[in-house]
Amino acid sequence: MTKKVLFVINSLKNKAGSERVACLLANLFFYEMNMDITIITRNSSEIAYELDSKINIKIINGNFLSFLYKLQLNILHEPPDVVIVHNMGKLSLLCSLLRTTAKLISLEHVSFSIRPRYIRFLSKILYRRFNTIISLSAQDANEYALWHNNVAHINNVSPFKINDKAYDITNRNIIAIGRLTEQKNFQHLLYAWEKCYSQLNEWTLNIYGTGEDRDNLSNLILERKIRSVNLKGEVKNLEDIYKNSAFIVMSSKYEGLPMVLIEAQSIGLPIVSYDCPTGPSEIIKHDKDGLLVENQNIDELAKAILYLATNHTKRLNMSNNALSAAERFSSKTILMHWEKILLY
Repeated sequence: MTKKVLFVINSLKNKAGSERVACLLANLFFYEMNMDITIITRNSSEIAYELDSKINIKIINGNFLSFLYKLQLNILHEPPDVVIVHNMGKLSLLCSLLRTTAKLISLEHVSFSIRPRYIRFLSKILYRRFNTIISLSAQDANEYALWHNNVAHINNVSPFKINDKAYDITNRNIIAIGRLTEQKNFQHLLYAWEKCYSQLNEWTLNIYGTGEDRDNLSNLILERKIRSVNLKGEVKNLEDIYKNSAFIVMSSKYEGLPMVLIEAQSIGLPIVSYDCPTGPSEIIKHDKDGLLVENQNIDELAKAILYLATNHTKRLNMSNNALSAAERFSSKTILMHWEKILLY
């Protein structure tokens, strides 16, 4: 009998990590496990990433109470076997109030530790209604396990196959990818680049993404006359961007398990990243496939960029190590973990 799986997510319209993961998992569950997938989203019919046409999309508008009421009616009329809530902070608190015989799962996309205190307090009470909490990082899984008796740690899945193209040691493009928001903290990246770009002739920093911070970042570049940096806008042909780069830098204040680092590793890109909560330290093995930098230390970030750009042999070794490490995020590996949750 085909299992019916319901995804609940705030939005699918943004080119962001949680939306990407939801679409990837929906397609994998449909293709590889022959599941009947429905996705309920709160605000728009727009879909930023590819979804099979046989996956059902439903929109429930309105405030939280209206959404909960309509979601409850939907579950009563079309009972699923499993409900997976893609939680960025508050959605799982709301969905914990659902009455359903389905297996109720909260997939946590953002580090628990960075959430407001009242959200953490309520979570410890209301999450008891969930059959399973799935954490993207081992660090968060340990936190949840202190007060919930069924916690699983499952990594995000890479959308890319392990790259067999040889790393181009002559490439001089450094990239950063993400929503231009306070969380991603591209201001720090620009300050770090300002400290080192004059020593990197022919090197360029390209920042890909859109968001509310674009004007602020653009003004910062102009005011401080920072050269050799480009705000490239919306990400297209993402795989090609990775393949035509020397390494990637991430300056986030916090993450869950950052998709851009997983994707980059699948292509064999070395990584420079702040050791922010959570995720980077679980993807990167310091000095093996990337460099972990003291969190929010701009001087150290600049030194790491300069070091990697000027050490060709180190980048080549890191690229080879990254490809080996990327097997952890392959669809085959990730599906094995999900099967244990969904089928048993």
